[in-house]
Amino acid sequence: MNSYFILKKDKLKSFLKTTMRDFCLISPQEAAGGDFLFQETQDLDNLKLDYDITSNTLKGFFFPRRETIFRYEKKSGNSVKLVPAQDRIKRPIVFFGVRSCDIRAVYFQDLFFAQDPRDILYWRKRSKAILISFACNKPPHQSCFCISSKSGPFLEKDGGFDLQFIDLSIDYLVEVGSRKGMDFVKKYRRFFMPAQSGVLDKKISLEKDCLKEFSLKYGLLNIHDKLKSRDLTELWEKLGSRCTNCGGCEFICPTCYCFYQQDIKFSGNKGERIRAWDSCTFIGYSRMAGDIISHEKNSRRISRRFFCKLYNCYKWFGVFACTGCGRCSFVCPVNLDMESFIGSLTDSDTYKPLLKEL
Repeated sequence: MNSYFILKKDKLKSFLKTTMRDFCLISPQEAAGGDFLFQETQDLDNLKLDYDITSNTLKGFFFPRRETIFRYEKKSGNSVKLVPAQDRIKRPIVFFGVRSCDIRAVYFQDLFFAQDPRDILYWRKRSKAILISFACNKPPHQSCFCISSKSGPFLEKDGGFDLQFIDLSIDYLVEVGSRKGMDFVKKYRRFFMPAQSGVLDKKISLEKDCLKEFSLKYGLLNIHDKLKSRDLTELWEKLGSRCTNCGGCEFICPTCYCFYQQDIKFSGNKGERIRAWDSCTFIGYSRMAGDIISHEKNSRRISRRFFCKLYNCYKWFGVFACTGCGRCSFVCPVNLDMESFIGSLTDSDTYKPLLKEL
C-alpha cells in the first residue's frame, strides 16, 4: 500500500470529528493568557495549528508528573495485599498537530522506558496512542534549533511518528511512518487519496526552504567530543554559581525521565507507592542511605545535567536527549538554558561566556 496520501483541507474537520467517535483527541489549543497547551479537544473551532510552541509536552500524558504505582494493605500477620494502579487512560488517544521536536521527544522516551525491565506503567499508556505530527514549513520560534539534534522540521520515516502531515497550501500530504499509522489510514480510508509522485518534490522543496530559515545551527557531535576531551572544571564552577536549582528546565523538558519513588501511608494499615518527576540538579537527587549526598556542589550537579543530555544519552541510545525545542530558554530564571550552553561552547574550546547577563 502507498505510504503517501492526500487529505483535502476542507475535509480536515470532518476527518477529526469521525476519529473522535473512536479516540480521545488531544491537540494544541490556546489557553488563557495566550499560552498553547496540548489538551483534550471537544470543539474543533478551538484547534490551533499555527501555534509557535506549547507550554506542556506529551511527556505528561505517558509519564505523569505524579502517579500511583500500586496501593497496599497490611493484613494479619506479615501478609500484604498489593493492588496495582488502574490505568487512567480509558480510551485510545490521537495526538494531532504535534511539532516534530515533540514527536522526537516521545521517541526518546520510548527508548528509555523500553529498557529491561520494560516499564509497564509507561507502555500501558503509550500503546494506546496515535502520534500525528505536523512538519514545520518554517521555524515556529526563534529559539528552535531542532536541526542540530538530528530531529529537524520534517521527520524521516523512522522518526517516531505514526502519520506526518505536511502543509501543501491547498491540501495536506500525509506520510505513513508506522504499521499503526497505516492501520489508522485504512480505518478512515474514505478521507485519504493516494498521492501523486509530484507532491514528493514539493515536500523536498518545502523542507529545503525551511532549513534556510533556521538562525541557530550547532554541531552537537562537536559538543559531545568537547565534553569528553576537555577539562571543563572552570566551566562547571561558573555555571554552578548561577544555577538556582529550581528544576524548571527539567520539568519543562520533553525528554527528561528522572523520577523518585515514595511510600505514602494512609490511615490504618493502608498506603500507596507513587513515583514523581525529579531533577538531577536538586541536591537531594543523589541522596543515599545514611543521608549521604554524593554531589553536594552545584558545579557537580549542573555538569550532570549537560553530560546526560549531550554525552551519556548519545552513548546509551545513539540520540541526544535534547530535541532543540527551546522550551528551557523560556523558564530558566538565570539564562542557563540548553541553547545558550551549546552556543557558548560551540564558539570556544575554553567556553566563551555568551550567556546573557543577569
